[in-house]
Amino acid sequence: MNLSKSTFITCVVASSGVAMADVKPARLFMDHMVIQRETQAPVWGSGDAGEKVTVTGSWGESATTTADKNGQWSVKLQTPKAGGPHTITFQGENNVQLKNVLSGDVWLCSGQSNMVWPVSKLGDSAEVIKNANYPQIRSFMVDSKLSLEELDDCGGAWAVCSPQTVQDFSATAYFTGRELHKNLDVPIGLLTSCYGGTCIEGWTPLAEQADDPYVQKKMPETDPAAKGKNRNYPGNLYNGMIHPLQPFSVKGVVWYQGENNANSGMNSASHYRVQLARLARGWRKAWGLDFPFYAVQLPNFKNPQVDPVEGYNAWAMIRESFVHAANNTADLFTCTMIDLGGAGIHPQNKLDVGLRMASTILNKTYGKGTPTTPFMKSFKMEGGKVVISFDYTGSGLVAKGGKLKTFAIAGADRQFVWADAEIVNRDGVECVAVSSAEVKEPASVRYAWASNPAECNLFSKEGFPASPFRTDDWKPVKPEESPEKKTSSKKKKRRKKR
Repeated sequence: MNLSKSTFITCVVASSGVAMADVKPARLFMDHMVIQRETQAPVWGSGDAGEKVTVTGSWGESATTTADKNGQWSVKLQTPKAGGPHTITFQGENNVQLKNVLSGDVWLCSGQSNMVWPVSKLGDSAEVIKNANYPQIRSFMVDSKLSLEELDDCGGAWAVCSPQTVQDFSATAYFTGRELHKNLDVPIGLLTSCYGGTCIEGWTPLAEQADDPYVQKKMPETDPAAKGKNRNYPGNLYNGMIHPLQPFSVKGVVWYQGENNANSGMNSASHYRVQLARLARGWRKAWGLDFPFYAVQLPNFKNPQVDPVEGYNAWAMIRESFVHAANNTADLFTCTMIDLGGAGIHPQNKLDVGLRMASTILNKTYGKGTPTTPFMKSFKMEGGKVVISFDYTGSGLVAKGGKLKTFAIAGADRQFVWADAEIVNRDGVECVAVSSAEVKEPASVRYAWASNPAECNLFSKEGFPASPFRTDDWKPVKPEESPEKKTSSKKKKRRKKR
């Protein structure tokens, strides 16, 4: 068949029109989404180079821009007070409309397997699922992806909370979000990005840690393809699962991770205080927002405590790292779960994790005055006793189930023995006095200093357990390097010589 010149030109133009890229919002902007309320929310996507794009919210606000030479565009859209449902329209050469959009508070929930842990795996999941009628709670589960380069988009979808969908929600994220929703009466978005069996180095921007000698040891010169498949290669998780989310406007972060770092040994657990502060700083810098950062202090794990202290213990040390990071980083908070674990690394009680995290968030971010964790604030000597003060005691301290347990005390010889501890009043404030007839001149007190201090029982009357602590800063000594071991070895050698 012969085509005239004019017909040929018409066909070329028509085919060019088909090839043109439609205006397309980034993956996070979908039906059923939650957008951060009352802010200039970044909204972005792709289209044709030079294409005019207008984004309009049904609440009456709009913003217009032009796609750059790569077809990328971004605007800031003023969002309304909490509520909805709304629509958001994207107008370019084509028209895209998002439906059932809510304006509320969005929380980025991240970490490893205990954040991944879904509602469906809870012991009482049937009851939780049956009652999950919360259409104003929405979850976006980010697809797992590793990358040596920073990615610009992610996979996933928004799901409205219901008995049909909640089984796939992160249990920690769900219970935290549910409590926030109940107390604040605003829609809650759970932007969930988590991956099991991961270290904090993988979640931290590489630029924030590349000059750290500790991290450099985790960056061997290996084949790039192998590095790209390593979930714990520094920065890989950030590149693939966090960078694509920015600059989506969020209220704050809920973080549940650290098990892999604790299992990596004492150096990793001690360095975690640097890494956690670095993670919060790196994410805030990437977003350009100083949002609050809330971290779950790791629960008890492994066999129950036997000795007064487990001196060279990575799990005790990493809990201290959470507290240290919180004490030295603005708007970084942690909450104690020392009574919720056990022999397994995946505690089933995610409800109390969520309730305590939400209570801490309501207190620190929303100013609700709700309960938080009692942390050691200071200590002083009173004769042969050490009196411990806390930064939060609620309506009072209590020893659950009888006398206080898992307190240990040592003198200058650094040999810990079990201690007597009692709740006392000092100037109208409840404190804990610690002593032992075996230690006349105390040099240190430790509380719940073990992987699994199963009997620790110091709580606020509101039901929040006190955080494990120590009053000393003694460097951990490996058991084989301890004075007791060295003395014992010398005695054995002398016996052999005789």
